[in-house]
Amino acid sequence: MKKLGIATIIITSIFILMGCSSKQNATASLKVTEENKSYLEEYDKSLQIYFDQMTSIFKSFNNSLDGLYTEQYSREQFAKSMKDNIEISNTLVSDVESLDVEPELFENHQNLIALINRSHGLLLTAIDMANTEENEIDKNYLRTEYQEIKTNQASINNEWKILRKSLETSDGETPQ
Repeated sequence: MKKLGIATIIITSIFILMGCSSKQNATASLKVTEENKSYLEEYDKSLQIYFDQMTSIFKSFNNSLDGLYTEQYSREQFAKSMKDNIEISNTLVSDVESLDVEPELFENHQNLIALINRSHGLLLTAIDMANTEENEIDKNYLRTEYQEIKTNQASINNEWKILRKSLETSDGETPQ
């Protein structure tokens, strides 16, 4: 039964990844105008808060996973850490999903929702592995998935850094 749960999470993650990769560059099509500047600035502030929270969750995740590799963490300690992270991540998922955005930001926000849900799914998979004592924790899978999520986060963050520079200029043109 637990294997079915893990398989479901993995398949869901693959679909989310495919969706993210096909729309990854939605930010590049955004142009700053006087009409959209205020809500782009507001969304940018929210995005930075969400990424800070996600980074904090993943810092704890990464430290716990390192603890498994170095055998400084037991399976039970890893599970406890994942439980704590899941509670924080669940709040982050709710906050991101409940944010009402302008239609112009729809694709960008979909990408953010997919990324946050994928990271939450990784935590769920990790705790499921930790709670299933008859199987080893697949540290390699957890590390690889973590790296892919962080790469996607960095890409989205970089796109918004470029847009943020446009927000900071008076004419809204993308800086060269």
